[in-house]
Amino acid sequence: MLRFEVSVEDLLRSRFALSPALDLCLLLRSLAGLGQPLPRAWATRLMPAFERLRRETELNAALALQTPRSGANFVAPTPRGLNQTWADDLAMIRATPLEAARHEFATTVTGPSARDPRVRAVWDSTDAVSRIAEAMDQAWHELLAADWPQLRAICERDVVHRVGVIGEHGWATTIESLHPGIAWRAGGIQLGSFRGGTVRLEVC
Repeated sequence: MLRFEVSVEDLLRSRFALSPALDLCLLLRSLAGLGQPLPRAWATRLMPAFERLRRETELNAALALQTPRSGANFVAPTPRGLNQTWADDLAMIRATPLEAARHEFATTVTGPSARDPRVRAVWDSTDAVSRIAEAMDQAWHELLAADWPQLRAICERDVVHRVGVIGEHGWATTIESLHPGIAWRAGGIQLGSFRGGTVRLEVC
């Protein structure tokens, strides 16, 4: 079980935000068979472009940073609010120091993908961050950009709904309504389907 300890200060400083980069990472995981399956129509529509990008770009170096439950932090930077754009995320990815990225290469990824010669060639290069950012930018424009306005609108409507739940029932009910596996217990948020022990929440 993963548990986030939450203080009153954390709740006072918390906010709703959208993360185009995280949604791209989740989409890439699903297309690679690492995450939740996509609806069949979406998978059928996107898979040819996804496979072409894997062949023709350095997308595999970005995919290797993903696992079924998590991924490298620098490719999904913390969003600042509801107005976050892909351009905002891409700028933060590109600004990642090389040593910070290499630390995540070493600590996040295990298994065959970490030994793939094409992946290693990107990771070992001095411009690894910019090459990964470029591959993600191509994936964004070919796989997600066209659908993002509709997806963003859905997320924004959900935020309005959650704000209403907070006003009527409070934070505990709102948090537990997000997913059956999420619970508010004794000053903390518990995710029953994840491992990781206890983490002190730090609101950015």
